[in-house]
Amino acid sequence: MILDSSHAAWSRGDIEGVLSNYVDDLTYYCNTGGPDGGPLSIVGKQALRHMLQPIADVAESVSVSEYFRFSDGIGRAKIECYIRHKTTHHTLVGSYRQLVTYRGNRIARMEEFHDAAKMIAFWRMISGEAAIEKALLAE
Repeated sequence: MILDSSHAAWSRGDIEGVLSNYVDDLTYYCNTGGPDGGPLSIVGKQALRHMLQPIADVAESVSVSEYFRFSDGIGRAKIECYIRHKTTHHTLVGSYRQLVTYRGNRIARMEEFHDAAKMIAFWRMISGEAAIEKALLAE
């Protein structure tokens, strides 16, 4: 229910709703998204907010857990999702894996594993096309 609540909030564009499902000193890890295109690690709600808000500002997204299993203290989930850029309307559809560690009734550690090449290509395409559109509108 906690993971589903977090995904439902994300799907509504409610960043504070997402964060309400996490402990204050959370650890977030993603196999892509770092400044050099490699892994991304974040500690704390403020840092996660700082990462999520710009995405929510430029894109709409829906994510739902298709599969969830809790074993040995870790939740394992397969997430189906799409993300649609608000300006260009390009859409990325796919799935990714999450490993979730809980503390009490909140998420303490979230690990996400995406198709890194696909994610990098999508965001590069969006960045380039949005910059072109912005330049054309300024003329």
